[in-house]
Amino acid sequence: MTASLGLGGGGTKVCGGAPCGFSDSGANSKDARERSASMRKLLIAVVLCIVFMSVEVVGGIKVNSLAILTDAAHLLSDVAAFAISLFSLWATGWEANPRQSYGFFRIEIIGALVSIQLIWLLAGILVYEAIERLMNESGEVQGHDHHDHEYLHEPLVRHHESGGQSEGGGKNTKANKKQRRNINVQGAYLHVLGDSIQSIGVMIGGGLIWWKPQWKIIDLICTLMFSLIVLGTTINMLRNILEVLMESTPREIDATRLEQGLCKVDGVVAVHELHIWAITVGKVLLACHVTIIPNADADLVLDKVVEYIKREFNISHVTIQIERE
Repeated sequence: MTASLGLGGGGTKVCGGAPCGFSDSGANSKDARERSASMRKLLIAVVLCIVFMSVEVVGGIKVNSLAILTDAAHLLSDVAAFAISLFSLWATGWEANPRQSYGFFRIEIIGALVSIQLIWLLAGILVYEAIERLMNESGEVQGHDHHDHEYLHEPLVRHHESGGQSEGGGKNTKANKKQRRNINVQGAYLHVLGDSIQSIGVMIGGGLIWWKPQWKIIDLICTLMFSLIVLGTTINMLRNILEVLMESTPREIDATRLEQGLCKVDGVVAVHELHIWAITVGKVLLACHVTIIPNADADLVLDKVVEYIKREFNISHVTIQIERE
């Protein structure tokens, strides 16, 4: 005998009711608040970038400085990156539908991947131009342009916590909540930090080149060093993106311990078809088959299994199928 029992992360839709049966209505309010807060911070960053860019454009034209105008172009690329993030955050709020039953959370991952590709492309262009300038030794060195920016679409991480959503074992809940609060603006913070470090490098390199014009290699060294630093900051985010796309078990969840814990629940004989994955960083789902003894109360066992998963791993969006021996 097999009893199939499922539990989703949100409320239940009555057949013929108005709410979309694919949506987790219990999480919508919390998701909306977190999404709004993240978008507000990113919008502020966009406005500041536009203001500084406008000042640099006006100043660059007045003093006829190509270096200043080039940095204004750098800020324009930052605005574009932030725009990708804003769009992704907005799109993740779209309602799930029969075709997109999980909603549009993966747009966040796609946006982050595009941003990282842009970072790598700009870094490659900078390295190429620096090497070409050194080899040709033509023209006056104007200083080091710092197009690289560490913008990450926050993804990748955090903000979509459904009311029944999970991100980690019970012991790590506090750390995970902190990560969720920061994930959608983490990229912006890293971007600002990266630009600040690069600007310091520009001033140091420019000062040395001004003092010793023959030290053109300093510009190349600065370019290579800061490009590698910025690229290095993308590795962790790129890893998170690839793990989500590969539907790997989130790093903060010990699948072996979870399975062993389920097997210790009263009435449970075995666990199989256990799958744990994330549709975006920080939004984890679980599905598995649980085999119980013939005379066990399926509803009671189901409640215990779900309670264990929620208590120990903070995963509430689960689907459990109960099977008897």
